[in-house]
Amino acid sequence: MKKFQIIYLLLVLVFPAALLNAQSVDSMAVHYYILGKNAVIKNDFETAKSLFKKSVREEDNAPAEYELTRVYMADTTHAMWNIARDHIKNAIKLDPNNIKYRLFCASLALALAKEFRGTELISEKDAKNQYLKVLEMDSTNALALAGFGKVKANEFLEFHNSAQKHTNSTNLLSGIINVTKQIVKNRKLGITRLNQKYDLNKITLTSLNVFAEEDFNLAEKSLIKSVYYDSLTPGPYLTLSTIYEDNNQPQKGIKYLVQLIRIFPDYKDAHLELGLLYYRSYYPDLAYAEFAKAILLMSGSEREDFTYNSAKILVGPFLENDMVNINESELKKIIKLFWFARDPLNLTSYNERLLEHYSRVAYANLRFTTPNYKGWQTDRGITVIRYGIPPFRFRFRGEASMNQYFNKPVTDIWVYEDKIFSFADEFRNGNYQYANVKTQDFAADLLADEKEAYVPIFAGPELNVPYNIRQFKDLTSNNLTDVYVSYGIKSVDKPVSDSKYNYEHKTGLYFFDNYFNKIAYNVKDIESLNTRNRISIPDSGNIIVNSIEIKTKPDTGNISFEILRTADKGVAAYHGSYIVKNFDNISLTLSDILLASNINRSPDEGTIKRRDISILPNPTSIFSKGQDLYIYYEVYNLSLAGKGTTDFRQNIILQKKETKGLLGKIFTPVLKTVGLDNEQKQVSLTSNYQTEDRNSQVYLQLDMSVYDPGNYVLTVKIIDNISGKETEQRTELTWK
Repeated sequence: MKKFQIIYLLLVLVFPAALLNAQSVDSMAVHYYILGKNAVIKNDFETAKSLFKKSVREEDNAPAEYELTRVYMADTTHAMWNIARDHIKNAIKLDPNNIKYRLFCASLALALAKEFRGTELISEKDAKNQYLKVLEMDSTNALALAGFGKVKANEFLEFHNSAQKHTNSTNLLSGIINVTKQIVKNRKLGITRLNQKYDLNKITLTSLNVFAEEDFNLAEKSLIKSVYYDSLTPGPYLTLSTIYEDNNQPQKGIKYLVQLIRIFPDYKDAHLELGLLYYRSYYPDLAYAEFAKAILLMSGSEREDFTYNSAKILVGPFLENDMVNINESELKKIIKLFWFARDPLNLTSYNERLLEHYSRVAYANLRFTTPNYKGWQTDRGITVIRYGIPPFRFRFRGEASMNQYFNKPVTDIWVYEDKIFSFADEFRNGNYQYANVKTQDFAADLLADEKEAYVPIFAGPELNVPYNIRQFKDLTSNNLTDVYVSYGIKSVDKPVSDSKYNYEHKTGLYFFDNYFNKIAYNVKDIESLNTRNRISIPDSGNIIVNSIEIKTKPDTGNISFEILRTADKGVAAYHGSYIVKNFDNISLTLSDILLASNINRSPDEGTIKRRDISILPNPTSIFSKGQDLYIYYEVYNLSLAGKGTTDFRQNIILQKKETKGLLGKIFTPVLKTVGLDNEQKQVSLTSNYQTEDRNSQVYLQLDMSVYDPGNYVLTVKIIDNISGKETEQRTELTWK
């Protein structure tokens, strides 16, 4: 009878006019059912309820019960949804093999669990049972696989790195807690705050990771099958990527998101999640491209939150009370400057610090967003934006039996290298807040000392490259200064030829003003280094020296020297405030002193060239016996005598550097005539020069072979015998 009734009902949908004239009991049930459907179309839900109920009274029938479920679902109150659940249960009883009813019942159960607190355990259990029943009937049902996978994924995320607190168990996390306490002792007020926040020694926990591992495996298996049987539904792809990221397997999720984006190239959340997984897998260039695509696909308000409002969290503490007096246009300029100032690698086409921010905001939005809260605005989201994704986190729940588990508050503990935070979901609405007032105080104290934390993540390893910076007057333009950076690349392989050492890399030298406007820069793509520039550094081996130069006007600003190795994207980056000197045309001045391993007249590639002189700097300033040690400097704006020649005296002073400011022992002469000062604490070379050039080049070779190892200060003092003016410069060197 039931099979006939269902077939009859399907015919009603095709030939309703004929069935309306039927006089049987079944036909009256169908009649009321059709009238109810018409009422739904007109949004007359009360009439629809009445008609569907009449249909059920005439004859129990699953389609009417199903429609009653949908009508009651239109009213989003908890009471109405509970009535809706009763009706879908009735529909399933009447037609237990109807997959559509079971899937709808599971969806309703999950909606109840999400929207109404206190129903999680029963509702999620009901959803799982319905999905499993469907899979018993059809193991390839993609919706059931996706739904079951989603439920198990949520349980994995809930239980992963989680523990249940009780009184009679071994403290499995005592090691972590003790290490955390030790780290916190190094922070000002840190240990006091944490001891007030928790009595950590009294917490005992039972790990729930065994449940999490089982949930992960079931979720992964179901979601992969769902994608296989239905590749056009985005949800399973995103859920897979989430559990892979949380389980520290981000690369496994990448291929699914790439597949999803091929199908839906304009799916914003897929680009956002893929950007996060690329970043967590140390592919920053790919991550930046995905975030850029996601930003373009965002609505105006989403984009404003992601790129601008979230940045206020970082900039606000630096501006403090001035924040309220700055208009939006000026604040956007300040934020732009904020990112420029923190870009750790100008050689790349993107800003690594900004990329880190995007990854933090994406993580916060994808992990902590609830129906009522945006992830980046929550306490956890703000903490991520300021200090990064926590290296380790664990959650523990109150003392309770498992069937009461979901009714207890959850505490989320984040452990960083030098700080710890705790958050509690006191109201079970998904909005984790600082666990208590003392935790808020700790966060406020920390913010005063540490407004943000960031360690650059590059695509390749960090390189340790010795370098030095030296300045000279530009000999072709009176208004410019020549800034040279010399750096040493450790040579570990054999040269490819007598003159070439294969080391493909890009190097850049940048000078910015105080507002990080680019004033001058030089970027070079280098395939090989000149093997004639090889020098031996004591205790470090051989390095091959190369140099790069910029010409710029004198100014106060910021300098950046960077290297990006081609083979493995290895990075060396050095940044800092810097003053470009003003070598004017009037004052008697000295260039910086350049310590070199060789000086000659041949124009060797990679050396510093000053007129017809080629200088091979030693960027380490470390020398030893058997090595040549040259000093090079330039004297500017010497006075001319009547015969058109200069007349100046130079005094070169070499003294032992002591950590407490005391001079070392006396050593024997260097160069020509060396005189001892009155206190017998230093040696000096005094010599007179006469030239026809007001800007004079000077270079000398020092012989320190008989001197004690140590750190020395070399001072060059110039006295113009014509004008009586004096100037001096100094540098340091290490003798081994």
